[in-house]
Amino acid sequence: MGVLSTRKFVIASMLPLLGVLAPNSPSGAAPAGTTSSHNPALATRLHALRLADVKLPRTHLPRLTPGAVSYTSNWSGYAVLADPKVQLRFVRADFTIPSVDCSLTRLGTSGYANASSWVGLDGFNGHTVEQAGIDAFCDSSGVAQYDAWYEMYPQPPVVFSGVNPGDAVAVSIYFDSSTATYSLGLTDLTSGGFVAKSGLPCPSGSTCRNASAEVITQDPGAGAPVIDLADYGMTNCTGVRMTSRNGTHGTLSTSPLWKSTEVVMADTANTVMSQPSALYGGQAFSDTWHSSS
Repeated sequence: MGVLSTRKFVIASMLPLLGVLAPNSPSGAAPAGTTSSHNPALATRLHALRLADVKLPRTHLPRLTPGAVSYTSNWSGYAVLADPKVQLRFVRADFTIPSVDCSLTRLGTSGYANASSWVGLDGFNGHTVEQAGIDAFCDSSGVAQYDAWYEMYPQPPVVFSGVNPGDAVAVSIYFDSSTATYSLGLTDLTSGGFVAKSGLPCPSGSTCRNASAEVITQDPGAGAPVIDLADYGMTNCTGVRMTSRNGTHGTLSTSPLWKSTEVVMADTANTVMSQPSALYGGQAFSDTWHSSS
């Protein structure tokens, strides 16, 4: 996700979203632990190091064409667009953090190359996106670095350390209609690390429509050639589930309530940079790197 400044590490206590990220809990019901109370023992065991001075560029929202396939300059994966009369309240997915190969990655004009994997609501042709995920980047050091983050776009992302390539992570986004707030969370299932925040309102001056859901690999910020796409190899996404506001459960496959779109990342010369596989059962797919720009 972009140009980073000097890192300063501080402990940040987050509200655990107990159960919201459980791999076997795709119902989209209101997750336990989204109130101000929390489990003290769990809060002690699960914490994250917030990177107070790291500045990641904000998500750049492309204009997607609803349908079978849509091409963009910075997104790759799958998105669903809800029927105009439908709102979504929940989306989740699991994936393994890919190992970025900086030796095979060309850096952009900024001196960075990045690859970000995230899960979110609202980014499909909207003006907001409520999301959480991981970021991997290369710079002139030639050593890949990894962060976890959450973001209420157009507000800037909040960044944390403690994730590593090969770690299995679970990400969940939930909208509580009773409070009109969002709960964003990421659990590192390998290390037990946990980043979560609840009670987040739609950013001031914005309208959060809850009209779409996305599972995306992104070339962050403005994308190539400023920030090229880091060679992440392949990301495997599984267990993708979503729920409409009226409680109807579904997957990334087209349903009576929403339409599915495959999103392919390509540069201005139509060279494919990243592309998802076919969907497996509507709940799983892989994203594969092809080119830095």
